[in-house]
Amino acid sequence: MAAPAEHLVPPEHRIEYPNVTVGALLEGDRELAADAIVVGSGAGGATAAARLRDAGFDVLILEEGGLHRTETFTTDPATMIQRLYRDAGTTMIFGKPGIIFAEGKCVGGSTVINGGMSWRTPERVLDHWEKELRLDASGARAMDPYFVEAERILHAEPNQEDTFGGNTRLFLEGARRLGWPVARAPRNMRRCVGLNNCALGCPTGAKQAMHVTEIPRALAAGAALVTHARVDRVLFRGTRAIGVRGRFVGDDGRKRGRFRAHAPLVVLAAGARCTPGILKRSWLRARPIGRGLHTHPNAKVVGIFDQRIDPWVGTHQAFHIHHFLGEGVLIGYAAVPPGLLAGAMPGLGAEHARRMREYNSMLTAAALIEDENEGRVILGPDRQPYMFFNLTGHDLETTHRGVALTAELLFAAGARRVLLPFSDLPELAGPDELHRIHQRPRRAAGIELMTVHIMGTARMATDPRRGATDPSGAVWGTEGLVVADASVLPSSIGVNPQETIVAMALRNADRWAERRRTAVA
Repeated sequence: MAAPAEHLVPPEHRIEYPNVTVGALLEGDRELAADAIVVGSGAGGATAAARLRDAGFDVLILEEGGLHRTETFTTDPATMIQRLYRDAGTTMIFGKPGIIFAEGKCVGGSTVINGGMSWRTPERVLDHWEKELRLDASGARAMDPYFVEAERILHAEPNQEDTFGGNTRLFLEGARRLGWPVARAPRNMRRCVGLNNCALGCPTGAKQAMHVTEIPRALAAGAALVTHARVDRVLFRGTRAIGVRGRFVGDDGRKRGRFRAHAPLVVLAAGARCTPGILKRSWLRARPIGRGLHTHPNAKVVGIFDQRIDPWVGTHQAFHIHHFLGEGVLIGYAAVPPGLLAGAMPGLGAEHARRMREYNSMLTAAALIEDENEGRVILGPDRQPYMFFNLTGHDLETTHRGVALTAELLFAAGARRVLLPFSDLPELAGPDELHRIHQRPRRAAGIELMTVHIMGTARMATDPRRGATDPSGAVWGTEGLVVADASVLPSSIGVNPQETIVAMALRNADRWAERRRTAVA
């Protein structure tokens, strides 16, 4: 087969990545140095690295995963989940109920595997941060220029109608019949053709994840990147951070050489699970570190229709329902690959096989819950971070409300049966059975939940007794140590956090750069 003409190759298939060292190939001990070390290359880390490089810092990015180019992405779930996800997407948040948590472990982090949603933080949440939590310049007016910049970086735009699939049209029809307004979802993308492969990495490069935007931009400007570099802890001289230490690891997880990286500014952006883990392994004893975990739990509801809808055809998700955000419920939909959906479907043996034979007629929707309860991250005996969260009280009630609303939407769209995330109430045969959800005892046990949106475990606060970081994301009681990921968000935000993370990283990086300039002067 002839090679494609050069002008037909997407730009993201021709990206150059200078100044990259593959840590998996390194043996022995290594000493590294820079003006700023950024641990993690996801939404927060990549943004902070590029911003600091723009400010004149010599930047070194350390990423535990590998660099996977767009042209290597496939549509095979088993291959891509092993390649791009931490723990192959099987991490658990312990509690009642247990919650499956998935995050990226690769250059670009979870931006490579998310759905690309680019929502601003709701104004009511920003007002809460500024007025009630007293975080200066965190209100809607002060954050607006950072959201504008974040949307430029993410290239946030809605999907075009020619990318809509049958699931999108049914979702819209159900909302129309109920009179519920829909929100057209802005997503970080260019030239999306609706392959619906977002969760496995976009093979066209249309999704503007950090491995095709801020990472190559920072590298082109002179930043350096070391892959397969797992940071164990921060190094200190007194209370001042002077660098980090860790191990190089192979794709197989086997340890290679050791490294120490030195810099007067250390930026932790390893995610709301691993960032507090690094802080705790660094012998920082502040009580708020690891506390304040919000999970934005996702309760799946599946509608089964008489007609074939081929749910893999068309864009990942082009609309949300924000009509119930004030009640803590966001309703969305997505096409889940059959191999992944099968693991979460009710039933065993022949019953399970019968359900999965109807996959082509399934619309998978979900209620995402703005949780009020807080969990925590602790270190286990193996010195790794473990997450704990219980769904109780108001959050448990809101979950039932969200599931009922989502089931109502699917029935309004024409579903003949709806599968629920309750082990003791797995299926409804029609809309006249919706009352059974409201009658279900409010027990967390037996509810199937997952999430990709954890936050708050090193949250910003004006008082070190209430948060691990100050209002600029600097770790209380230290110098030169800051956080640039979802850990710093001071509360649950109710929507997908990608754009919020980018905007907050821009805001805080400007503050760090100014402090550094003042200190040097």
